[in-house]
Amino acid sequence: MQSSSSRILTLIKQAKQTFSIILSKNDHNYDAKDCIDSLRRSMNRITKHDLNFTLFDNIKNGQPSNPIDQRNQEVFLNSNAPVFYMKLYEDNVISVGIFIIKSHHRMPLHDHPRMFGLIKVLDGQGHLNAYNVLFEKSENELIGTRHISTSINSQSETAVLYPNQSNIHEIYTIDNDHCAFLDILSPPYSNENDCTCYIAKPSSVQSATNINENDRNYILKRIFDDEYYTESLQYTGPIISL
Repeated sequence: MQSSSSRILTLIKQAKQTFSIILSKNDHNYDAKDCIDSLRRSMNRITKHDLNFTLFDNIKNGQPSNPIDQRNQEVFLNSNAPVFYMKLYEDNVISVGIFIIKSHHRMPLHDHPRMFGLIKVLDGQGHLNAYNVLFEKSENELIGTRHISTSINSQSETAVLYPNQSNIHEIYTIDNDHCAFLDILSPPYSNENDCTCYIAKPSSVQSATNINENDRNYILKRIFDDEYYTESLQYTGPIISL
């Protein structure tokens, strides 16, 4: 049986190998889903214990076990940031980290241009909406359908976002819960593939109330979200050394 430390290290090595192969393919018809499905199954087995993620437990119990956990808790509780990030690993192929969304907040609707993403909830619960783009209506508007709309928690399967499927997405917390999830992106964000934020509104062309939700079109309007930002917390899990 793998230890917690070897489990997360094995996952990151698998992610790097998987996406090194995928990114090396210049064939636009190359089907990456089978390759990614093996990685998704491995990620399904990851828990907060594998990463020593104790932030929510520390808040409930009021007893951080070390100075770093104490500082993480103080920053999380006292900051106005809606979202926090713990960096685990990054190179030119993948970035791996933990996003933590505060209760009553959200990670706004945004894209991963030409990128793959995997999301596995570690603690708390949230809701994931993800959209498929059908076509570009104008310079600032896309037309799409909502491909995923589901509650997510630590028992949920890993969600996979593809460059051409479920790419525009948002995650928000439910009720009074915070939500923390492990996030793998490939390739990482850069100046060449920075994200864009959106707002989604049902298309007025489809006003019928009996339309199937999967068939409903949405206008995805590009916006600048000046209220969203993240603040860093220190990762306290197993050392990642590749």
